Amino acid sequence: MKYFDIEALYKKIDRYYERGEIFKSYIEQNNIFPIQIALKNIQEKDIQNNFSTILKDIQSLKKSNIPVLYKEFNFKSLGKQTLPVKIQIENLEEYLHITKKSAQYGEFVAHYKNLLALYPELRDYICKKPFLILEYLRDWENFFRIIDFFIHNPSPNIYIREISLKDIDTKYIEKHKKILDILLSNILQTEVLSSISEYAFEKKYNLKHPLAQVRFRILDDDLRVSGLEDVTLTVDALKTLDIKCSKVFIVENKITFLSFPKMKESIVIFGHGYGVAMLKEVIWLEKKNILYWGDIDMDGFAILSQLRGYFSNALSLFMDQNTMDTFKSKAILYTTATKKHPILKNLTAAEMGVYKNIECNFRLEQERIPFDYIKQYLTNMQ
Repeated sequence: MKYFDIEALYKKIDRYYERGEIFKSYIEQNNIFPIQIALKNIQEKDIQNNFSTILKDIQSLKKSNIPVLYKEFNFKSLGKQTLPVKIQIENLEEYLHITKKSAQYGEFVAHYKNLLALYPELRDYICKKPFLILEYLRDWENFFRIIDFFIHNPSPNIYIREISLKDIDTKYIEKHKKILDILLSNILQTEVLSSISEYAFEKKYNLKHPLAQVRFRILDDDLRVSGLEDVTLTVDALKTLDIKCSKVFIVENKITFLSFPKMKESIVIFGHGYGVAMLKEVIWLEKKNILYWGDIDMDGFAILSQLRGYFSNALSLFMDQNTMDTFKSKAILYTTATKKHPILKNLTAAEMGVYKNIECNFRLEQERIPFDYIKQYLTNMQ
């Protein structure tokens, strides 16, 4: 056994750096020195039984650059013995020399001083996350310029692509949106974004962003828009369109959308799963007969419930017990962790019955139902 493991002792010393305590001490002007780390207490019997090991470990300690305090002990059988009792690092300079962190510490101090001079509001955050200084060591000059842009342009109303800062391109800003939001939020005292998805950064900082688009097919040739059958519009444009149809089919699968049969006074919208959320602002859908067709699985019913939360008049299509029983042999089982059925508030009693009966790993996909069956059913609806 080792009484004084040099490698383990260095790790204990390094923890003050790894936990950021050295940097926090600088920021808060709080002196944490001397640092003391107790060493293993050696008993008389230890020396009697393991003298050579203890001697070797003490010699290793002396050869290291670890500052050790010794104490004289008066043992009954062995007499006076001088043994190491603790590590004691007197000051920051000595600590940086031992850990070989002088260069990193110097860079931290230099960049922190510059940051604090420009944005004193970041002091508390950097105190909590001091390693951000070193993590983005080569980026701070760029960060400052980008931060300045947003501070002086609170409503730029342009795309990120249009931000003109020398040597800073669009990709750079895109890559660093998360850290830029953290810094800006602390400076401007706003809530930090939990996610930068769905153009959350652009929305928060009043930038333009690609608008959500909806794709639909007009199933009745008499209702075509400027002769077009397959149309993709922004949600804002769709809100003003109000096609003169009576039925609106919504499907979550692209191939189902593309192959959907012709029908009088009807259109079909490609919902692509949970993308149906985009439709909640299209108010004219409330006046239509909405029929949603999703997979018979947990997600399919969750999307149906979500859609019905926007449009209470929405009905389900091919998501009933008869469809499930008829084509159950075509369903697939996929590996998934066991989970409970989420509570869905907007299903009918019949839909809830099917939903509760399907297993978490059961899926009857739309494209597994024969196309002739679909065509015949839809023909009978007209």
